[in-house]
Amino acid sequence: MANELKILIVDDDDVDRMAVRRALEKSGLEVEITEADGAATALEALRHGNFDCALLDYLLPDGDGLSLLRDTRAANISTPVVMLTGQRDERLIVELLRAGAADYLSKNELSGETLCHAVQTATRLHSAEQEKLRAHDKLKQAHRELQASHQQLLQSEKLASIGQLAAGVAHEINNPVGYVYSNLGTLQKYIDNLFQMLEGYARLETLVSDKETLQAVQTLKQELDLEYLKEDVRDLVSESREGISRVKGIVQDLKDFSHVDEAEWQWADLAHGLDSTLNIVNNEIKYKAEVVKKYGDLPEVECLASQINQVFMNLLVNAAHAIEERGTITVRTGTEGDGAWVEVSDTGKGMDAEIQKKIFDPFFTTKPVGTGTGLGLSLSYSIVQKHHGKISVDSEPGRGSTFRVWLPLRQPKQKAAS
Repeated sequence: MANELKILIVDDDDVDRMAVRRALEKSGLEVEITEADGAATALEALRHGNFDCALLDYLLPDGDGLSLLRDTRAANISTPVVMLTGQRDERLIVELLRAGAADYLSKNELSGETLCHAVQTATRLHSAEQEKLRAHDKLKQAHRELQASHQQLLQSEKLASIGQLAAGVAHEINNPVGYVYSNLGTLQKYIDNLFQMLEGYARLETLVSDKETLQAVQTLKQELDLEYLKEDVRDLVSESREGISRVKGIVQDLKDFSHVDEAEWQWADLAHGLDSTLNIVNNEIKYKAEVVKKYGDLPEVECLASQINQVFMNLLVNAAHAIEERGTITVRTGTEGDGAWVEVSDTGKGMDAEIQKKIFDPFFTTKPVGTGTGLGLSLSYSIVQKHHGKISVDSEPGRGSTFRVWLPLRQPKQKAAS
């Protein structure tokens, strides 16, 4: 029956057990009764019986009710206990209640009514306590989730601020870099013109009749080492133009990575985003690993490009950190169904199954204290979820790890507002 209570009677005296059973039958309660005649058998029954209430005799052949009560609580058994005894000792009663007994009854006062009241009170108090514990656990879980969400929001805002700062710096650098690049091109033309003029003057030297003047010109050319100067100036301008081109490339990568002007959902080239991110984190990777690109043909994907680039950055940096000496990071892309996937594999130390279960949990990190927040992969997981995608990991200790991100090519009509 649905409302039937499972009751355990513990008493070594057959007559006393029968008296308790009869009192229960007269109580009006619907019960299923199990009996035990000692502390050891009672403890074993309580471990496996899932009882609603236990009625314990204080004096048992292999122990006493107080010791048994303490043993049950030590074994994390929360079954409510009503203690039964033939003596009324106020000090003992206080000790039993402190040890966790729900109630205390004298066998001399035992009746259907008193037993019914004691059992109902014990079970109701136990239910209320269990509900309180569940509510407390839910509150703790909600607090952890709120804390994690708060930290993720802070991390996301920090990354967004860094992206805006990077885009702003890129914009400010872009203008003077443009002047320098343009001026170097013009300077190259001017130098070429000057060298043409010098070559013309050199041809006219044969027409100079004044030996003293001719000698002075030739001496000056030797002192200035004109031939070396002509060659070196061209190299200097060429190297300067190459250097400023690299600066322009870095500035463009910063702009592409941050996508600060694209806060809305956009169609983006994931391969281009990967390349930009690889350039941004190059300094983090170049001393640890060789990067191998194995890109497939990918259509454009509807996404928040700056956030997806943050996911790529987290995966690439983590891959570099997982490699203890020198290794390889392989980046693959492809399509599957109506989506595109990106894999980042490393030849690092790998992870066991227990770590993989926790890897996307907020604040979980395998890095030393002070070197990791434990939010990178958690934030990446949230970003991929917001894009209605999937992120997974395949790893074994000593074999390295592969993180795979799958994103739908087109977002559902009702996209996340943020």
